[in-house]
Amino acid sequence: MQTTTDDYTPIQAGDYVIVRCKDAGVHAGVLVSHAGRTCQLTQSRRLWYWRCKSGAFLSGLAVHGLHEDSKVGAPIDVILTEDCEIIRVHADAIASFSWAAEYHP
Repeated sequence: MQTTTDDYTPIQAGDYVIVRCKDAGVHAGVLVSHAGRTCQLTQSRRLWYWRCKSGAFLSGLAVHGLHEDSKVGAPIDVILTEDCEIIRVHADAIASFSWAAEYHP
């Protein structure tokens, strides 16, 4: 299915997103604000090791959610700088980030 610009809804505050940062790794949480290459998340979980339930790449996480083997941090509020990409998570995938067990090495 081809997407047109008519189908696009901008990412906005309140959306559950995945953020890939230059130095801070990958986080998933609720977007509070975004300006330039900086964003603020609430209920953010750092994805230390992640695996998709299906598919590949961060886009696979956004569409299908986290596999149970993934290792994620505790939920926190965070300001992330040097954001490389912000991806909206599909509604069906959001729950997998919430129920993921907190990783303790």
